[in-house]
Amino acid sequence: MWGTNILCLGMAFTLPQTEMIYYVLAIAPIVVIVTWIMLGSYYELREDILFMRLGPFFGRIKYDNIKELSLKTNWLSSMAMSKERIEIKEHNKGKMMGTTYISPVDRDEFLEALKRRCHKLEKTSN
Repeated sequence: MWGTNILCLGMAFTLPQTEMIYYVLAIAPIVVIVTWIMLGSYYELREDILFMRLGPFFGRIKYDNIKELSLKTNWLSSMAMSKERIEIKEHNKGKMMGTTYISPVDRDEFLEALKRRCHKLEKTSN
């Protein structure tokens, strides 16, 4: 993602001066959002919920709604920025709407801390 920002900004210097302002105005929102995602993403174990922030996007999952936790490796779109993830499945939701992926820095430690808070787990795998 950092490479995307560098490439986008670097390309501005290859344009004629008369076109540079239009390019910068068009590309600036993309650079801002990518930077926001890279610097403003985190997961927080709050009192009753798992709070997830991915730049401008956020989500909350109540611990009592979590039915399964497992370690996964995939690139499916979700609240994760790495392919090394924790898969979270929720009670009473389908596969698409009830599955969330997160990628904390120390996923093993985070998974253990999350398991301790989820009292209605049906299945956990590492």
